Amino acid sequence: MKTKNAVFAAILVVVLVVAAFAVYFTQVHPAENSSLPAGEPPQWQINLTGNVDQEKTLTINDLTQMPLTNVTTVINGENATYVGVPFYDFCNLTGMQWDVGPIEVISADGTIGTMNIFQAYNSSAYPYYYTNNVITLVFVKNGQWMTEETGGPVKLVAPYFSAEYQVDSVAEIRFKPWLMYITGEVENPLVITRANLTSYPSTTVYAEFAPSVKRWANWTGLPILDVLELANMTARAEKITVVAVDGYVKNYTLTQVADGNMLIGYAENDQPLPHTDGGPYRLFAPTDQYKWAQFWVKFVSEIIVS
Repeated sequence: MKTKNAVFAAILVVVLVVAAFAVYFTQVHPAENSSLPAGEPPQWQINLTGNVDQEKTLTINDLTQMPLTNVTTVINGENATYVGVPFYDFCNLTGMQWDVGPIEVISADGTIGTMNIFQAYNSSAYPYYYTNNVITLVFVKNGQWMTEETGGPVKLVAPYFSAEYQVDSVAEIRFKPWLMYITGEVENPLVITRANLTSYPSTTVYAEFAPSVKRWANWTGLPILDVLELANMTARAEKITVVAVDGYVKNYTLTQVADGNMLIGYAENDQPLPHTDGGPYRLFAPTDQYKWAQFWVKFVSEIIVS
């Protein structure tokens, strides 16, 4: 009897664990339970242009083959449930370049809503699914294919964003490169992009980085002091302020910049830095003194010299 009870208890534990995992997976990945209306979707095309591997045209049928999710939100006072593609997934699946920054979402009437890749990525990153925060390219509303009369046939839905981010009748998505500015106490302000990276001296340093899981890697970037020299830093300069696209800032004296061997980083082990690690541009400080994550500012958009 004891043996049977023990076996029963073990089976019960397994069942409970599997059930808990299923609930978690459903919450974090609601896309896999989304259903589409019967019948063919409306005929509609979306042109992808700009900073992509290849410019192309997609239909709603193409979108239905991508990972889907449900989003319930209030827009213009109306509560509705939408089905569509998480916008960050859409960007990845359609060949955006690694250095994408602003993304222009353009309606059929020429209205433009602009967001950046950080906003798209951040809305889809765990644990934001729990707050129904996923920015989504939708084409189903309350169980029906969307039409131009209901804001479609394709609409950008950005929960908790202002009205200009909710773009009806999306006809074009234009990807633009990330711009990284060098400003302040410099006589020659610079704008760094992927297109002009080779105009600046780069270096690769093998060093340890210590976020939640430590790792050694080859970190490639532009030495900040070399970039400041090319920008003709003035004699008054004493420090830099590293600004992330979300407004986070970190200050370093020029001595700390030198001691930390700091770089405007863009590659790890010869691969472009992914958004999960703060790409396309992140402050690298590949020395033992500054190896901790709090020193490596993610998603750098500007370095201000003062």
